[in-house]
Amino acid sequence: MRLSRHAGALLATLPAPHRCLSSAVLGGGLVTARHWLNLQVPHDYARTDPAAHLVEVARAHGLDPAEVVGMLTAADVGAALDREHGPARAVATVGIGQPLAAAGRRPRAVAPVGTINVLVRVDAPLDDGALVAAVQTATEAKAQALADAGIRALNHPGPATGTATDAVCVAAPPGGGVPFAGPATPVGAAIAQAVHDAVLAGARVRRRRRAAASG
Repeated sequence: MRLSRHAGALLATLPAPHRCLSSAVLGGGLVTARHWLNLQVPHDYARTDPAAHLVEVARAHGLDPAEVVGMLTAADVGAALDREHGPARAVATVGIGQPLAAAGRRPRAVAPVGTINVLVRVDAPLDDGALVAAVQTATEAKAQALADAGIRALNHPGPATGTATDAVCVAAPPGGGVPFAGPATPVGAAIAQAVHDAVLAGARVRRRRRAAASG
């Protein structure tokens, strides 16, 4: 997988088309794709057609939008964290200006941008169910990393599990054959470790910057 940065966008290009399951704005769901486009937008981003915006950016970079999984973030894509563990590689941009607990009980208005976006690429050809499990495993690892970094939720008396607009994509080679990807499996454990390491590193950087700014 090759990473490159282009004028406010982080692009990951896979060595061949992969089966991707994601919550992305562009190319979400279960698709076959070759590129992950993580577009940095301003904190006051106001476009109401983000998918069309991502299509424009993809075409401007010479990409076929049908082969792109696209996400938006207000986090600095130049500070992306890249971690690898066995058959799994995770790339994350970590924006935690509005850290929340998913089942928090304190109502709070949240910003539409400033997210944790994660791409996970695995070597194993995962079945459909395993792709879902891989997304679940990656999401749990993200929440664990935020807890380990001491990121407190704004809407709950406890650790944050993410932000309101996080997105995740798991990309696996075509073919299937690997039925499970929970954290007790070899591939799931690798996914969890790679995602945890990337998000934890990013969260710690954000905490240090926030402490320096307030001090």
